[in-house]
Amino acid sequence: MPIITPTIFVSSSAALQERLELYEEMVARVQLDVADEEFTSRPTLGVEKMLEMATTLERDVHLMTVEPADWLEVCKIEGIKTAIGQIENMSSQKEFVEEAKELNLRVGLGVDLETDLKELDWLTAREVDLILIMAVQAGKEGQKFNQQSLVRVRELRKRGFAKEICVDGGVNEQTIARCVKAGADVLAVGSCLWQAEDIGAEFKRLTAKINKYEV
Repeated sequence: MPIITPTIFVSSSAALQERLELYEEMVARVQLDVADEEFTSRPTLGVEKMLEMATTLERDVHLMTVEPADWLEVCKIEGIKTAIGQIENMSSQKEFVEEAKELNLRVGLGVDLETDLKELDWLTAREVDLILIMAVQAGKEGQKFNQQSLVRVRELRKRGFAKEICVDGGVNEQTIARCVKAGADVLAVGSCLWQAEDIGAEFKRLTAKINKYEV
């Protein structure tokens, strides 16, 4: 069954606490987005600040940073479940995955919208727990969904990747079922939820879209 993981892209501790407390009443798992100046002109909270806040939620961390492997030990210390690194700013996909596994972290690789899927080290990617496909440019919220992301999801499934595929960016009521149809099973939802007048009702509508397709 595909799942919705709300994304948290914030630049203040107050906003982080507010969203964590809200989502604790709604889901079991969220995605914390950490972006530095290399990925966005509007950086988020730093890794330590983003991860140190207590919560009952299972947390995936999307590391949109230079050398995401540098933050794996912090992820382990702070009880993170899954560490996802963007491949564009890591020197070695293989080393990132190996280091995460040595720390007993679930590990994922993220591919930005403008990055050719050929840049994904397939021998390494086959060993990860999750591949994250950006449907917008990494590091920004509220962008329009790009259909090319669905082509990439289908390509990964054709290659035999049977673990989790996450689509991140622009996922909303109009696009969520298409993501599932293409083969995605983790739907990272940001502004569609957070900017809704009634977040709980919007979450139910998104879930209904998934359930309707699955039936």
